[in-house]
Amino acid sequence: MRNLLNIFKLVCFLILPLAADNLYENLNSEELKRLSYLSDNIRCPKCSYGNISSSNAPISKDLKEEIANLIEAGYTNDEIFNLMEERYGDYVILKTNIEDNKTLFLLPLMILIISILLVTTYTIKKSK
Repeated sequence: MRNLLNIFKLVCFLILPLAADNLYENLNSEELKRLSYLSDNIRCPKCSYGNISSSNAPISKDLKEEIANLIEAGYTNDEIFNLMEERYGDYVILKTNIEDNKTLFLLPLMILIISILLVTTYTIKKSK
């Protein structure tokens, strides 16, 4: 029985990598990199916390296959992002454009500078 289990493990170990390679067999290496980039930057509509690369939800797998088909059809990254944004809303796009959210990125820096100035002036006034 133990030998049978070891044989099963060996067969699974040898066959699974072959099955994984054939998942997107019609994409070349550059297109696979684009698929990885896009799936890392599109949020899973069901999970709401992770991207479709890290999700095991069926909709994530379907979206990843659809993105692969769009890449094969010749769509650009921006066209794919726009298509997903139209279909699921702004929420699904994880890539952040700093131009759109400058205040969000600058607010902590402004609070830090103001707090340093307040502490410095309070310390100077207290020491006099």
